Amino acid sequence: MRKEGWLHMPTTTNLTQLYQEYRHAMTALSYRLIGSWSEAEDLVQDVFAELQQNEQLDDIRQPKSYLMRAVVNRSLNALKSPRLSRETYTGPWLPEPVFDPGLETQLGRVLREEQVSYAFMVLLERLTPEERTVFVLRESFAMEYEEIADLLGKSVVACRKLLSRARQKVKSEPAMAAAPANDQKAETWSREFLKAAKTGDFGPLLELIREDAVLISDGGGKVRAAINPILSRARVIAFWQGIQAKGTLQGDWVPTRINGETGLVHYRDGKVVHIIIFEGDAQGRIRRFYLVSNPDKLIGAPPPSHK
Repeated sequence: MRKEGWLHMPTTTNLTQLYQEYRHAMTALSYRLIGSWSEAEDLVQDVFAELQQNEQLDDIRQPKSYLMRAVVNRSLNALKSPRLSRETYTGPWLPEPVFDPGLETQLGRVLREEQVSYAFMVLLERLTPEERTVFVLRESFAMEYEEIADLLGKSVVACRKLLSRARQKVKSEPAMAAAPANDQKAETWSREFLKAAKTGDFGPLLELIREDAVLISDGGGKVRAAINPILSRARVIAFWQGIQAKGTLQGDWVPTRINGETGLVHYRDGKVVHIIIFEGDAQGRIRRFYLVSNPDKLIGAPPPSHK
């Protein structure tokens, strides 16, 4: 990691500078560990609030390392809370989408530069919290094993074993091999889906979908959603045709930057009701649809007036 100089703490000026420099990066770190951007934002706010209140802190060496340790520890603790429990969740649990406010904002740059694509976030759900932490710190931050061991309070051998297990779990996942969809490809998928949603003709969209495609729907038990993943291109298309015929797809669909890539936000009666994120393969075909309708995970979506 890059070495930091001494930072005298806690002064309002230094804390403000530290907050401005690291807030989004630390939020992105926590997000990769817990899967909720809103929870990650609150968690990072708490870290800085605690730092400001701690009058015994006179000097901090390597502030980035200090913040990473605090954020990782709080993130692992947060995963034990009922609100982030996957075990008691109704239906498939999908990560909370992150809506990009603009390419030239600091958050926009973080979403482009950090490894937070939606497919990657879904992939991380295969791992235990400790495997996930070691995997993220090693793969996304290129941290040395000694640094990870020190941060987690574990031995180097234990961290190597955790990373080995994590890699074993994800090595066969196509999302690891496929490059993120470029904007042109994602825009094509979005355009064909919008045509199908409006006309009911899913033929052109069918040609863009893999035979072994999967649709995963997350309603969290709060709105109607498929309780199990929908497998195969034929069944996925049948699902879309069925809900299109019932009028579920009526409303305004707006292409939006989500987790650094193009997705769709569905508005009806002035409210966000769905978001769709596409995951492609190396050949540019759709291999997965992620349909998020749990209102708790849509709170960050831009309102209709900001479309």
